[in-house]
Amino acid sequence: MKVSSISFTVFCYETEDKNKIITSIISFLKDFREYVDIKELKLQGHYRDTIISIKYEIKGKMATSAAEALLSRLDTSDIIFLIGTLGERVDRSKLHLRLDKQKLVGEGKLTVKDGNDVIKVIISSNGGIDKIKEELKQIANRAMS
Repeated sequence: MKVSSISFTVFCYETEDKNKIITSIISFLKDFREYVDIKELKLQGHYRDTIISIKYEIKGKMATSAAEALLSRLDTSDIIFLIGTLGERVDRSKLHLRLDKQKLVGEGKLTVKDGNDVIKVIISSNGGIDKIKEELKQIANRAMS
């Protein structure tokens, strides 16, 4: 799968340890550290609490490697779930994923989670839904071998 960019967006709330969240994401992205563009934005919540939005983005050739690293670290059950729900996750050539933020911070584990308190991932592919589906199937087959 040829990827033009991959982005990870996470919200850090006042009640959370921002450094733990950053450390967890950076530990996953350690091989791509020099290729990551990081943008931080301070937001105000509904109750005037401070929320920090952090976006990590990798573009170009290294985006493909980062996407492959991400997908290969997912459990086979998550890959199968993604294949089954792909139609809901792909917008043109963008695959939208949500990863469990607490599992990454607490256990260092990448897990798909549809809900709140997540890391939003957008993988922009040059191949469209068919290429994405084929890549996910290959990863699932390798994991089951």
